[in-house]
Amino acid sequence: MRAAIFQGNGRLTIEDRPLPMITAADDVIVAVEACGICGTDVHILEVPPGHPATPGTIMGHEFVGRVTAVGAGVSDIRPGQRVIVDPNPTCGACTSCRAGRPANCLASSALGIFRDGALASHVKAPASAVHALGEGPSREIAALAEPLACVINATNRAAVRPGESVLIFGAGPIGCLFTAVFKAAGATPIVVVEPNATRAAVARAMGADAVVTPHELGARRAELLPGDADVVVDAVGSLLPEAIDTAAMGGRIVLFGMNSNARPAVHQVQITEHGLTIHGTHITNFTFPTAIRLIESGALDLAPMISEVLPLERTAEGIAHLRAGQATKVVIIP
Repeated sequence: MRAAIFQGNGRLTIEDRPLPMITAADDVIVAVEACGICGTDVHILEVPPGHPATPGTIMGHEFVGRVTAVGAGVSDIRPGQRVIVDPNPTCGACTSCRAGRPANCLASSALGIFRDGALASHVKAPASAVHALGEGPSREIAALAEPLACVINATNRAAVRPGESVLIFGAGPIGCLFTAVFKAAGATPIVVVEPNATRAAVARAMGADAVVTPHELGARRAELLPGDADVVVDAVGSLLPEAIDTAAMGGRIVLFGMNSNARPAVHQVQITEHGLTIHGTHITNFTFPTAIRLIESGALDLAPMISEVLPLERTAEGIAHLRAGQATKVVIIP
């Protein structure tokens, strides 16, 4: 099969790889319908990398597909079934897993990052990470289930109540998903900070009450967010100081974006004096079932997020468009 391979030091190649085979009793082989390109993929291919990954690995972890084969120990998943896969399978045995924190599993090895993922025609995953999906959703929308599950984990921790105000830094795919979920939860107003006009338009389509540039936020902050924001989301990964500065008294800050190269200076006394709560949120926490229900029901209109649908051979082009801010979500059909 053809596959998109991370070669290290910012290099991506498309080359032939063997089809994955059943080697363990709990293996499931999935034929990939669609795979989204994640911001993590873009960071992996930066120089220096903004996220670690194993060279030689097939990339891609946001995907939907159809089961083609299962191991001898798999009883609840059948060939032909349409599925979503959690790309961060957990061990279930480490201290974090036993404490109910699978996102912090000490033995997890992510598909598409540390072991072969779904930017290929087929991918192998453990049965425990595979979730059934109905036939209704389009392949492009279904491929958003994984990032949506991650966002739901974060919004659960933020616990937004109807009528609370929200400020989101960044209108990439994650910022837009936060906008959609907070809108459905009754938050108002929802203000998104995004300097890129293309992505700003998508944020408006996803339900933002206002989308402003960083400069405009400074000029219109009192007008848009009297008393500042009850919940602030950093979907960029380097804006904790700005989040602290714009959070209301007693506000909650959600840190979602990841940039291992960022080292912002933090004015810690503001956290103490303003009684702020800061939530670091990472991947999912038993939130795939909720994400799948939302995808299947159509309760969230996610179509405005899909900028491009490309074949596997154009993966590098899609990554370049994301890096340049020309696209919000690129979906690959391998």
